[in-house]
Amino acid sequence: MNNNSSDISYFFADSENDSGLSSNYTQRIVDEALHGMDDGELYLQYAQSETFSFDDGRLKNAAYDTSKGFGLRSVLDEVTGFAHSSELSEDALKRAQDTVQSIKSGSGATLAIPPQPTNKKLYSDENPLGGVDFKEKIRILQEIDQ
Repeated sequence: MNNNSSDISYFFADSENDSGLSSNYTQRIVDEALHGMDDGELYLQYAQSETFSFDDGRLKNAAYDTSKGFGLRSVLDEVTGFAHSSELSEDALKRAQDTVQSIKSGSGATLAIPPQPTNKKLYSDENPLGGVDFKEKIRILQEIDQ
């Protein structure tokens, strides 16, 4: 897990977040989950969205939403285990840990050829929602609505 402070600020208690988890405790759970595996990763996702609705030249609705979650992946030989949740909590991480460790016992699953690995960064760290203030967004939308 990369402990870059800009990456963890939305997720962990040690970064003033509401998950109740610290990055160090989460790291310990992930380390336990991936113990004995060839590879694996914890993927954290945080999304923000805004919506505006205009009707007859008037703002009818404005909404803002955030969501977060995670995916935990393990690889052992030719087998991949994956678990995900939209809830970032100790219980959810422990359930994911149990799931990804289940590949150690083997299975009769069919092999799926994985995509080529890439660490290519597709997006910047800049949050586009903060680029234009609320009043300017409304002005632009009123202009478009006319």
